[in-house]
Amino acid sequence: IGFDFFTKNAMLKHTHMALIVTPDIIPTRLTCQTMENIKALEQEKRPWVVAHRGFRAQYPENTIAAFEAAIGVEADMIELDVCLTRDRVPVVIHDETLDRTTDGKGLVSSHTLSELKELDAGSWFNAEFKGESIPTLEELLLKIKGRITVNIEIKPESFEAPAPADAIEVQVCEMVEKLEMADSVLISSFEHLFFAKIQRWYRDQHKLNSIRLAPLQKVSLGDDFALALCRRQNAYSYHPDECLVTPSLINELKTNGFQIFPYTINDKKRMEQLIKWGVSGIISDEPERLWK
Repeated sequence: IGFDFFTKNAMLKHTHMALIVTPDIIPTRLTCQTMENIKALEQEKRPWVVAHRGFRAQYPENTIAAFEAAIGVEADMIELDVCLTRDRVPVVIHDETLDRTTDGKGLVSSHTLSELKELDAGSWFNAEFKGESIPTLEELLLKIKGRITVNIEIKPESFEAPAPADAIEVQVCEMVEKLEMADSVLISSFEHLFFAKIQRWYRDQHKLNSIRLAPLQKVSLGDDFALALCRRQNAYSYHPDECLVTPSLINELKTNGFQIFPYTINDKKRMEQLIKWGVSGIISDEPERLWK
């Protein structure tokens, strides 16, 4: 992927850029208020811009640099992945192994946090990012709190049954509640068994409402089954592979009160098509492209 240092830095400094928009794509601009609150975002009459692993097309994914860049181009939400270290700390990284996005090797779960912090998570993408580290979930949330909404994807390999007291889903919920970020966060996963555990945790805390939940799906279910899944999981939104999305699926879900955020769309023509069909938002490696 081509990378321009000067373009990148100009983009980060110039956060109030003039956006090129068309009525079919993004009818209104984002404001600082809507960036931090999902309820406020729901009032925007346009699809949401969700930055997949941050501004992944131009920055090393799931790093502070990528998330800061997503904020810089005024994405509505960042999407990130979490799994557990050997000493059971939630860290932000996509793969089960370290090999692709760091200079380390082996399973993330086989390394302690201190061992992971010694790794370089930026140079694989571009030498300019040498020294970027794997962030913990807490570090990342503290960094972006009040600045943007967050989609936390819990990786399936972290699922434990029966769940210990420090299970990843418990740690994520405790962290979000401690930081008072529940109005800014939704949790997604391909492992749908997490959702019942999360809802049970909220009941045990005597809270009336669970955090927003979103099943990810990469296999076609058909419209009726997708709707049934959302109902069964008490979902807020449905996150299917973009190749599974049809106008009838969008209509079925939205008519019944569910949002739909397909992943991962980087082609401008496909973005335009899905937006015309009425998706709630688009998860993209190219968040800036959605503004144009």
